[in-house]
Amino acid sequence: MIEQGFTEDSEDLYQNAPFGYMTTGADGKIVNINSTLLKWLGYERNEIVLQKSFQDLLGMGEKIYFETHIMPLLHIHQEISEINIELKGKDSRRLPTLLNGMQIFKSSNESPFFRFSVLNITQRKQYEVELIKARKQAEQTVERLRQVNEGLEHFAYTASHDLQAPLNTISSLVGLLEKEGHLPPDTDGKMYYSLILENTQRMKLMIKDLLDYSKIDGNENEFEEVSLNEVCSLALEMIEVQAKENNATFNIPVLPVIVADKIQMIRLFQNLFSNAIKYRSEADPVISVEFEEKGDKITVFVNDNGIGFKQKSTDEIFGFMKRLNPHGRVPGTGIGLASCKRILEIHGGTISANSIPGNGSTFFFTLPIEGEKPEY
Repeated sequence: MIEQGFTEDSEDLYQNAPFGYMTTGADGKIVNINSTLLKWLGYERNEIVLQKSFQDLLGMGEKIYFETHIMPLLHIHQEISEINIELKGKDSRRLPTLLNGMQIFKSSNESPFFRFSVLNITQRKQYEVELIKARKQAEQTVERLRQVNEGLEHFAYTASHDLQAPLNTISSLVGLLEKEGHLPPDTDGKMYYSLILENTQRMKLMIKDLLDYSKIDGNENEFEEVSLNEVCSLALEMIEVQAKENNATFNIPVLPVIVADKIQMIRLFQNLFSNAIKYRSEADPVISVEFEEKGDKITVFVNDNGIGFKQKSTDEIFGFMKRLNPHGRVPGTGIGLASCKRILEIHGGTISANSIPGNGSTFFFTLPIEGEKPEY
């Protein structure tokens, strides 16, 4: 079977095209217009052809633009393309359009005519309005979230100080009772003292970690060139007592310079180093740092010889206030690794870990070398 091509009727193609078409004389008088544009404008043909000029379809501002920009361009370049202009239709109808035009001559002795193609961009304008509205709502939401975050940070700061005051009083009073001999050895009072002291210290640690976590802010960070060796040195200074008490050894090679928030990088390494010491095995802790660069990213590995954990618990340990042994022999609040994750999210990075129980752990994180703050 031989298929025949579809033959278009030229007049039907002109009249019912998905574009509006219009031809005007040199004086702007409309001499021809297709059915599509008539439908968009709401006019009958006899109300337009030889009755109205192009200028009659324009508002005051559009008329000025037509005379001072569109017509001069047509006379100079003989064509225009994608001019954004609004046409006036019948009964106050408004038609946003993109206008294309060209100058034509029937003969060299006659005045020129101008042919225009008109694209109806009503839907596009509606999308633009909706997009602007959505963007404004998003900006308002971001601003509300910023205010909420500021309020939460202020609350955390105030609450931490308000909560620490009574805890310090409790610790001091209980310590005074022991010092003055009101808690004889091998008595229930001594046991209660130990429980009070232990839980008071745990509460203090939790308040401190909550305060540190509340200070991690993705909008106020200062990104600069940061030496990771300097960061590691400062992090080790902050855990110096813990490292000495546990006879910990650190192996840190020459590390690169990256663009990041220095304070947050110090917190990141401090938490990872401290964690490696806390979850030590019977052997003295040995913590080694390694790295590899791939393209515009760097991956840093922090290896330890600690007690390790089951690999299936990897996601859980980075959860906020999540611990594998909530009331075990290792002190902590479950906020340190959550802070590491948040810091790396702010830097456009990720963190994970590999571990085998009894064979130590490797925590590794990847982040852009040149710094990359995510969009909020």
